[in-house]
Amino acid sequence: MEYSLKEVQKHWRMFGIFAKNSLIGYMEYRANFYSSLCMEIVFLFSKLIYILFVFQLGIEINGISPDEMLIFTGTYTIMIAIYTGLFMDNFYGLSGHIRNGTLDMYMTKPLSLQFMISLRHVNFALPIPNLIAGITMVVMAWQRLVIEPSFIHIAGYIGVILSSTIVMYSVLLLPQILSFWTVKSGSITEMLDKCWDLNNMPMYIYPQWLRRMGLYVVPILFITNMPSVYMIERLDTLLTVWIMAAPVLSFVAVRLFWKMALKRYASASS
Repeated sequence: MEYSLKEVQKHWRMFGIFAKNSLIGYMEYRANFYSSLCMEIVFLFSKLIYILFVFQLGIEINGISPDEMLIFTGTYTIMIAIYTGLFMDNFYGLSGHIRNGTLDMYMTKPLSLQFMISLRHVNFALPIPNLIAGITMVVMAWQRLVIEPSFIHIAGYIGVILSSTIVMYSVLLLPQILSFWTVKSGSITEMLDKCWDLNNMPMYIYPQWLRRMGLYVVPILFITNMPSVYMIERLDTLLTVWIMAAPVLSFVAVRLFWKMALKRYASASS
């Protein structure tokens, strides 16, 4: 137990160093930072057109009111901020590490290889507009729906966000691990982008079979829908249990798949 705690502390300190080095890199090349920031702001405005039309029309989608839709869109935007900030650059770089042999260098370090590959770089430009816009939308919807801003509500929402983050990490890393077999991951990345777009709208617009697939089989819909479903109080017993079970099961699955992929990795020096 003491050894495990020390390992967690060591990896947490290293993540702080990774984040600091990433920030220093952005400060050295500020043009890249500002250009990425501007690009993401433009992209964000294009996404907000959906919610603008919903409010103008004032329609409900399968029982979801425009104000509740704002919670789904805000949560979706927050999850985009988390993904682009922590995971996206690292996941997309995995195939390059395998192809160029830089994975060999990481394998010599006294840290978890999966940890270093998946959390080595922190993006500080892309998450900023998404995080601000996402939190603003959730707070606005919260006020319009007259939801009591109690500690339990806030802590519960943050807790489900953390659960969804673990599921997001696992679900989106798992296909990238296929790079150990395919080397290049362009088609895999494109497939993931298309699946991620399913979260752009509440899961209630999809047929029931697709909802069940996206929640329990390949939980891509879990990622942005569960925090919103919690907020609008649509959780049933099964979903409540699944919120706790899904992150554990998905992380175990991606961990086992990672270990299996490493066994067939051929070093660049061999």
